[in-house]
Amino acid sequence: MIIKKLKLENIRSYTDQEINFPEGSVLLSGNVGSGKSSILLAIDFALFGLQKGNITGDSLLRNDADKGTVELHFDLDERPIFIKRNLRREGSKVVQDSGFIEVNGSRKAGTATELKQQVLQLLNYPSELLTKSKGLIYRYTVYTPQEEMKYILMANKDERLDVLRRIFGIDKYKRVKDNSKIFTTYLKDKKKEFSGIFLDLDSKIKEKVDKEKSQNKIKEDLLKLDEELKISSKNLEEKKGKIKQHENQIKEFTNLKQELSINNVNERNLKEKQILFLRDIKELESFVSEFKEEKLDLTIREQIIKKEKEFGSVDKDIKNVLLELNKIDLKVSDSESLKKKIHDLSKCPTCLQDVSEIHKEKILKRENENLEKYKEHINIYSKRKEEYELLAINLKKEIEDLRKKDNEQNVYKIKLENFKEKQTKLLTFKKEIEKIEQEIRDLVKKSVDINLKLKNFANLEKDYELLRRDYETSQLLQKNIEIKKASIQKELENSSQLITNLEKDIENKLFAKENYTRFENIQNWFEQDFVNLVENIEKQVMFKIHHDFDGFFQKWFDILINNELLKIKLDNDFSPLIEQNGHDIDYEYISGGERTAAALAYRLSLNQVINNLITNIKTKDIIILDEPTDGFSSEQLDRIRILLDELNVKQTIIVSHDPKIESFVENIIKLNKKNHISSIE
Repeated sequence: MIIKKLKLENIRSYTDQEINFPEGSVLLSGNVGSGKSSILLAIDFALFGLQKGNITGDSLLRNDADKGTVELHFDLDERPIFIKRNLRREGSKVVQDSGFIEVNGSRKAGTATELKQQVLQLLNYPSELLTKSKGLIYRYTVYTPQEEMKYILMANKDERLDVLRRIFGIDKYKRVKDNSKIFTTYLKDKKKEFSGIFLDLDSKIKEKVDKEKSQNKIKEDLLKLDEELKISSKNLEEKKGKIKQHENQIKEFTNLKQELSINNVNERNLKEKQILFLRDIKELESFVSEFKEEKLDLTIREQIIKKEKEFGSVDKDIKNVLLELNKIDLKVSDSESLKKKIHDLSKCPTCLQDVSEIHKEKILKRENENLEKYKEHINIYSKRKEEYELLAINLKKEIEDLRKKDNEQNVYKIKLENFKEKQTKLLTFKKEIEKIEQEIRDLVKKSVDINLKLKNFANLEKDYELLRRDYETSQLLQKNIEIKKASIQKELENSSQLITNLEKDIENKLFAKENYTRFENIQNWFEQDFVNLVENIEKQVMFKIHHDFDGFFQKWFDILINNELLKIKLDNDFSPLIEQNGHDIDYEYISGGERTAAALAYRLSLNQVINNLITNIKTKDIIILDEPTDGFSSEQLDRIRILLDELNVKQTIIVSHDPKIESFVENIIKLNKKNHISSIE
């Protein structure tokens, strides 16, 4: 990994700044507070985002800004990588916004966590770092603030060993041992659980044997009952057959009795029917003998029709005469009225002239003549009316006589038809009487035959009753056997169920015993073999790491100090052992420059050990040293040149305000801060 460019917008003291990083050694130079450490924090943020306890949003975003961005460009395996992360102020908090990562020109947006995951994959860092707030590998291979390195040297041995185990990735051995203890505790609990299960195994096996013996006895009793039931069933079947035969005979006997009863009823009904028929025949014969035949006049209907036509014609003439009489009455009334008017008239109502007596006499005379004529007509028509009315009365009487005679003939016709029906019915009844008499004779003969058959069934019902009682007794006996068998079968089922339950219980107990043995073997292996093996592996790994670490630590310290009287090495707990003039002295009692040299030597040793131990990480070509010369003398500063040559890293970024370092680095980036804004000079 080689950093190429960093762009900052509203990050700490930077408002808008782009910084280009060449390969080789690069010095970030400037006064205290000029913004050097801000660049290192921005690089850390661009790679891994905000980290609880290390990098917070409040510490990065400018106080007067609501948004901020960091863009980092770097090469990785000759591929250009570009990361952009964003910060946003939300009320009193500063949070990360989504950003993006671009690899070989292919850009992909993502959340802060997704970007961190991609970076870890690109750098070949362990994936478990995704959920950890501190990226220990990056901290102790690329960039470690100098104060953190001094802290690890000052920490107690257990805390230091715990940090180093996590840095070297060998804390897994401790976790394995701790987990082994947890697991062996679990095994012991399971053993205790299993031992409680198979504690009464022997008594259960004995109980099963006893139950099986008892079950065999039950089976023998059941076989005996089966034989008894077989004999009883055969005997019952034979008796059932005899009963069936008797039932068939009883059925036949019952049918004969029923047939005889029906036969007697039929005979009685026929005799009653015979009596009725004889009575009817007698009545019919009396009727037929008393009936007298008469001669019919077939012209009566024609005579009635003829007379009715004549009556209609006379009636019409009467109406015409009455009409003429009415007309004459009107004329008489008109003449009488005119005569009265003329007699009283003095002037003409039309012309108003005087009417003369002569004229009046003339009119009266004429009207009197008319009245005489009218009287003659009335007499003529009155005589006609009387003649027609008399004729009508005679015709009406003749019609009534003819109708009466016609009704009498109709009554006779009905009687005649009834007579003929009676004659026919009489013949039919006589034939029916003959048929009934024959049927009665047949029924009498049949009754005799049935009575003869019924004599063959004497004592049948008594024998059947004896057979039925015997069958019921045998049936009850068989029922008792079946009940006893069912009881024994239930006992056998219960016994089988108990044995099955015991077998399952024994099987579970045997399984528990096997598991107990298996868990005991596993426990013994873990306690006696596995934990020792893990401890040996851990010791071997730690020995190799300690050996390499101690060699590098002494090498870098000797380069930085170059004092034969002052020697340093690591004890078994990776604590620095300092010897001066043959005497052991504590780390706190050496000079400030010597403490800084020890911390830097420890830091560089960690870098090389981790890079050698984790061979596939992609950050071996870069190292960032933050104020590595704090408290160094002028002679020690000169030895930094040797140290840089020995490191042989493609890109070394040094943060320092010491101007002497400028003389032996390849590139210098000078920073200046004015009005709370940092920039490159």
